[in-house]
Parts: sequence; structure tokens; C-alpha cells
Amino acid sequence: MHILSKSTYIKGEQCIKALYLFKKHPYLRDKLSIEQRAKFKRGTDVGILAQSYFPGGINMSPSSPTQFERKAVETMEMLSNPNVNVLYEAVFQYDDTLIMLDILVRDGNYWRAIEVKSSMALSETYYKDAALQYYVLKGCKVPVSSIDLMYINADYIKNGDIDLSKLFIFKSVTEYAEQKQSTIEHNINTFKNVLLQEHAPQIEIGLQCNKPYLCEFHGFCWKNIPNNSYLFTTACKESSLFQAYHDGIQNNKQFKKQIEPFSLEMNQLDALEQNTYYIDYKTFYSLIKNDTSNIAFINLLFYKPAIPLFDGDKPYQEFLSGFSILSKTTEKTKNNVINEEITDPYKTNNNSFYNFHWNCFDDYSFWKDGISILKEQLRQFDKIICFSLQNIDAVLRRHNILETKDISYKIFNLHEILQQADFFHPHIKNNFSLKNLYESIFTDKKLFEHSRILLNAMNCNKLYTDLVINDMEEENRCLAEIYEHFLS
Repeated sequence: MHILSKSTYIKGEQCIKALYLFKKHPYLRDKLSIEQRAKFKRGTDVGILAQSYFPGGINMSPSSPTQFERKAVETMEMLSNPNVNVLYEAVFQYDDTLIMLDILVRDGNYWRAIEVKSSMALSETYYKDAALQYYVLKGCKVPVSSIDLMYINADYIKNGDIDLSKLFIFKSVTEYAEQKQSTIEHNINTFKNVLLQEHAPQIEIGLQCNKPYLCEFHGFCWKNIPNNSYLFTTACKESSLFQAYHDGIQNNKQFKKQIEPFSLEMNQLDALEQNTYYIDYKTFYSLIKNDTSNIAFINLLFYKPAIPLFDGDKPYQEFLSGFSILSKTTEKTKNNVINEEITDPYKTNNNSFYNFHWNCFDDYSFWKDGISILKEQLRQFDKIICFSLQNIDAVLRRHNILETKDISYKIFNLHEILQQADFFHPHIKNNFSLKNLYESIFTDKKLFEHSRILLNAMNCNKLYTDLVINDMEEENRCLAEIYEHFLS
């Protein structure tokens, strides 16, 4: 029975306390976000396509954890079979550590090990993944010719059927893996000894809580940190905050002695202690320009497939898959609204809100039609409010939505405006999302993760389409509430 796996090894490198809790007390984990689930699905889809690069392989993936040991034995038997040239999800176990290798290809008297990544760039974590797999393979006496990372070519342009030889890039990391073998052996011994302890290691909170990934035991380890602690501020570098904490600065009163009065840091601390948020209203009002009542709130949904769908597209090239417009319709525009049905009776200042939707979930090839429809809709309004973590100008210009002056000056990205106005609330420290913004302003209300929309949009049936439409409407209503809250 194995003790470690690739994921738990990487977890141990980030924090041995997180490793211990994961193995001994997994029920203490934070809830898995929908965004993380969407990333897992994307990785699985790319992995399946990568197998087509080496067709005819045998899938060794176990159907349940109880089959790991049996599959490890079967994998070794397959390596001895001269008729087997390719294995998928090959299972190996050595030094109490289990791995499942994405692809293993016969290379003469040797085997080429391949780990598939769905990204267009390689991170240090990916190299460490491969080095660990190499360690286990060598321990199992597998004659390895090389270990490679197989990832997406950012410069690939689709022209006809997907050309796998051009879509994927291979990077040999054998030399790196060789150099890391003694380190990996030391780490594995350390991690196994940690797991033999009766209690979790006493590890102070620090940079490892968020890097390279947000730890799934964040809530547990931070439970004794007051919600109004200076550690939740954003004006100071995170390294400086943790340095102060480790130097014995335990409360805001002590921390205030280290910062300038009337500074952004002080304003954030005051907001924390008053259980509210901070915003530079002067900057906010100068940017938002409250000069009209003919306003629309827009929710744009872009699809960024790892594998390009259309000729001329690159991997992860986005295209418009849907949008929703919530408009405070005046008499001037009421007769021009394509969808005049009042789908929500929500009223603000006695002005009804009307909804208009468009999507191409059932056939993405019609996405350019949505661009024309969107332009026509946006021309009807004097101001368009959106909330995007991306640079909305760059996104819309890529799709020629801002090609004309009659649209470009109308669009205001509330996310960018609030950042420029130094908006602060501890909820937004690690994720300045619409959900966190909404819940920081309206403390008695809740909003779902935006990734729920993205995940449901991938399911091509009417039930999920209706859910997406309803969710996009709901986000627009929340955006309208936020906008009017700041202007009230």
C-alpha cells in the first residue's frame, strides 16, 4: 500500500502540515471550488487527445483506489510483453510512492516516459512532477530513455483537422530529473516520517499558504486569525505582512506603529476595524461618470478551448459564446429592445430592468453572429457597465466590438475602476471576483462562483443552457446592485 502519490508529494513540498492534514484529517479541507473542477476537466480532455499522438496503447488506469497495487503488478508485466508498445496511465510504485504516468512509449530496449500538461508554458511544479515520476520509474528498474513534458504549442494555428504533431511540444527534462533524485529521496523520507507523527507539525502560516497554490487547508490553519487582522490587507507586500507576523506583531495596534498615518495601509486597517470596506470615492466618481440613466449591465461569456475549434484559431483563443444584457430601459430605448419581456421584476428608482440574451452553446460556429447582435444592442445605451478580471478593452477590440467610437467610450469595467479607486475588503485579497465584491458590500447576501456558469456552459443541453442564462441574469442584477450602492 502506497503512502505518497504525485499530488501528495507536491503538497508536502509546499507545506508538510498540509500533507499531514490531507492524509490524516482530509475532512478539514476547504470546499473544492468550481473553478478548480473546471481546470481538472480541461486537463483530462487534453490528456485524452494526447493519447491519440501515440495510438494503440493499453489503458492501465484503475477503476478504483483498491486496484492500485494490482495495476502496478500488471504494468510491470506489460513492460515484459514484446507486443506492447504504448501504455496509458501506467501505474508504478516504489519507496511507498505511487505514480500514474500519462504515456509510456517503447523506445527500442528502453521506454520513453511522457507527462502531459494542458498549459502552454511549463512551471517549476511541472518539472518537479516529472522528476518524481522519474525517481519511481528508476526505482522500479524501468529502463527509461528519457522523460518528457508534452504541452500545448501556443503558436499552433488550426488549418483543417487538428495536427497533433504541431499542436503539442515535447520538452525533455531528463537532465533536470537526474539532478533532483537525491533531493526527492530525502523529501520522501522526510514526508514519511512526518506522517508517522502523532500530531500535525507546528507550522506557522506564511507565504506557503498561497504559493504555488492556494492551500486547501487555508480555512483550518487561519481559523484563529481575526477577520480584521492586518494580514488581510493588500497595500503591503504579503512577504512584509508575514515578516511582521513572525517578528511578533500580533495585532493591528502594533502594526499601525510601523506604517504612515493617512496612508493606504492605514485606510485599509481602519476599514477592517470598522468591519466595512475602503474606497477612494473621489477617484471612483471621476472614473464612473454618473451622467445618464440609460444604462445597461452586460455579462459576456467567452469560451477558450485548449484545442482550437476553428481554422485560423490558436489554442486557448477565446470567442464569444454568449452574453446577457440587463438594461434600465428608458422610454427612449424601450421600443428598440429586441426582447421586451420583463423576465425580472427587480426595480431600482422605479425603472424596470429588461433582459436580453444570446448564446451559441449548441453550435459554436455561429459565434460571429453574436458579435453583430451584441454591437446592435450596445448602440442603444449611453453607458454599459461590466465586471471583468480581464482588460475588457483588449478583449472587445480583439473581436472588433470596439472598432467604432459609438461603442468604445460607453463601456466601463467596474473591476478596473474599483482597483484604481483602491477598493479594499479582506474578501477580495486572494480573489477580486464579483462574488467576493458582492458579498463584501451586502454581508447578508450570497452569490455563486462565476465558474459555475463556465462549467454548465460546457454541457450542451437545454437544461444547462437555461441554468447559464439564469445565472448570467443573476450576476447582472448583482452588478446593478453594486453600481447603485456606490452611487447612492
